[in-house]
Amino acid sequence: MTNKTLQYLDYLKLLDILKSFTLTPFTEESITGLRPLRTLEAVKERQDRIEAVLDVVRWEGRFPLSRIPDIRSILKRVAIKNAVLEEKEFLSLGSFLKASEDIADFLKKAYSKKPFIEEVIQRINPLVPVCRRIARTINPEGFIEDTASYDLSGIRADLFALRDRTRKRLERLMEKEAVRPILQDAYISLRNGRYVIPLKPNFNEVFQGIVHDYSHSLKTSFVEPIETVELNNSINILEKEEKEEEKRILEDLTGFVRGSAAELEMDLRAIEELDFFHALAVFGLEFDCVRPGVRDDGFINIRGARNPFIALTKKDGTIPIDILMDREKKAMIISGPNAGGKTAALKTIGLLCLMAQSGFYIPAVGSPEIPMFANVFAIIGDEQDIAMELSSFTAHMNIIKDLYGSVRGDELILIDEIGGNTEPQEASALSMGIIDAFVEKGCKVVVTTHLNLLKAYGYAKPFAINVATAFDSETMNPLYRLVYGTAGYSNAINVAKNIRVPKEIIDRSYEYLGKQEYMLNDLISTLELGKRRVEDEQQELKRLREELQGRLLLVREKRDEYFKKVEEKCDAKLVELERELDEVRKELAKKERSSVMKGKEKVKGLRQRFIKSTPKIEENISVGDYVKIRTLGTTGHVVATDKEARTFEVVMGNVRTKVDAALLQRIPKPKESRPAGTIHVNAERVPAAEINVIGLRVEEALTEVDRFLDRAIVQGIPQVKIVHGIGTGRLMGAVRDHLSGAGYIKGLRRDETNSGVTIIDLS
Repeated sequence: MTNKTLQYLDYLKLLDILKSFTLTPFTEESITGLRPLRTLEAVKERQDRIEAVLDVVRWEGRFPLSRIPDIRSILKRVAIKNAVLEEKEFLSLGSFLKASEDIADFLKKAYSKKPFIEEVIQRINPLVPVCRRIARTINPEGFIEDTASYDLSGIRADLFALRDRTRKRLERLMEKEAVRPILQDAYISLRNGRYVIPLKPNFNEVFQGIVHDYSHSLKTSFVEPIETVELNNSINILEKEEKEEEKRILEDLTGFVRGSAAELEMDLRAIEELDFFHALAVFGLEFDCVRPGVRDDGFINIRGARNPFIALTKKDGTIPIDILMDREKKAMIISGPNAGGKTAALKTIGLLCLMAQSGFYIPAVGSPEIPMFANVFAIIGDEQDIAMELSSFTAHMNIIKDLYGSVRGDELILIDEIGGNTEPQEASALSMGIIDAFVEKGCKVVVTTHLNLLKAYGYAKPFAINVATAFDSETMNPLYRLVYGTAGYSNAINVAKNIRVPKEIIDRSYEYLGKQEYMLNDLISTLELGKRRVEDEQQELKRLREELQGRLLLVREKRDEYFKKVEEKCDAKLVELERELDEVRKELAKKERSSVMKGKEKVKGLRQRFIKSTPKIEENISVGDYVKIRTLGTTGHVVATDKEARTFEVVMGNVRTKVDAALLQRIPKPKESRPAGTIHVNAERVPAAEINVIGLRVEEALTEVDRFLDRAIVQGIPQVKIVHGIGTGRLMGAVRDHLSGAGYIKGLRRDETNSGVTIIDLS
């Protein structure tokens, strides 16, 4: 692709938009050099990486890359053998390493990580020892710490003591009676690295000193008294030693960092690459882009395509277009009125093809399909070269000539206003010859035109397709949509009529238009009218189909209603039969009741006779004792007593009954044994009546919820809570859908105080 083509199609401007989405200062250069890729493998790899970053951004938000400083110049200085880094440069390195560690931690915590993200995590090395040594040596204000070395600590301690002695000696000097008259002000200053006091010009009448500076008015002399000269000298010596020690510390630290220069370079490249794909991913989100399928064949299918620059200008008012060109079609001829959107459509086709071939997501809907072109060329605008005394037409043809000589096939050729700026008949013939020549070389050609003969060429050639920019014939306003299979017409005279150009001018225009042109326009109008009639008939067929479907649905509803009535009648008949059966059962029961009563009286007599023959032996029995009922031979334990009636309430298994005291015999507590056929459930106890599944995947969360509810039911917990959070609502919806309609759940509702919690009432 030539830079001229990239400029015509606004590809270079698109790169400027992408730069605005970068977060680090060193990624812009990578975007500036972006150009369409040459292989399908490279395109797919870039798309995969954008998709990997998009997954993280959708779940976790945008990457924390904005605080990362640019350390490229620092790494260049580290590469120089005897170079020594400054304190601020070490602070930048420390900030870079800390930010690198933060972004690595951010990516590690991401819910969804594709291979590219895992690879970046492995490539980032926070160099913790380097970061810690920088932090120990240099404080956040950019000064070397006292603890950076033992010698530095001693020097600074001595300096502090000397400076304090010097200040105190000067303060005592200023308090002397003899000095006060010549003292200009009561403060200690620092001049040329030496402590001085402000005195009047006649100070030498009182004591000796060295003048280091004067005030602007020359009324104040900054004097170093003779008494403090030695102290100041000692301070200067220690300050030089301090500087030398600090330089030595910085040299050592630079050498330590130099040992990790390769790792730092790798970290920088990883962060740069991460920011690069993050910018492409965020661009895709901001412009509602989708991933296009890039193929080897020549099929173009882009639904709802939007030009990013039109979207920036018109925002929600952007009208999307469909770009459709199947394998058999090699030439697309776009026609229509001026300012109807022909050039915009041409540039949108070219720009979206370049974006797809660069591995970008494109602003469209669905699943776009775009071929992998060997090259894309665009000829747009007035090519007149005044310096070479070339006309617009000549310059235009020179570019087409050079382009034809360079193409080898499988290119996309975009030409705006082909054959313009010359006589229409010859321009039409020349334009058709140009399209034929490029198609024969294996190129796909998209042109815009006002030439009627070229529109007829679009109908006549099987490899060509006419596309019209939609136009409202009543309001004479463009609709900025593409209509396939038909040619548009300029409507220049109709537009002139619409703005009330005088009738005599319009009539003369029709006379000058010429018979052939008029016939062609009439043919196009007739075709348009026929197309609209076909569309109206299709709409009518669609309406009839929907009407028949509605009637069919009504018949099905009537059928269901009939079946329902038959079912209700059957149910009523069954109820009647059941009622008759109940009556029959009652009759049978009456006949058997008398024999049953006789049997009960006989049993009662036998029981009374047996009880009379059993001696009444009362024992001292209390609540909790285990007893045996003499008459039945069964055992149980006493749970209550009635001393007045001399009866005890005894529990025998699942039966609780009152027994006379005389019939009970106290026995030892039986050994515990598990009855045959009894089912025992061992379940882990639920520590609390709620479970937190925030952060789990949907499948993992549902498994944990089921396990939790099983334990809660076994332990008889009546109500539990499930804490799933709000987030995207996906986990919350999955949990509620999973539990809705479960037989063991009495009720399911949202916690009124926290929308991220679901309360479940168990049966």
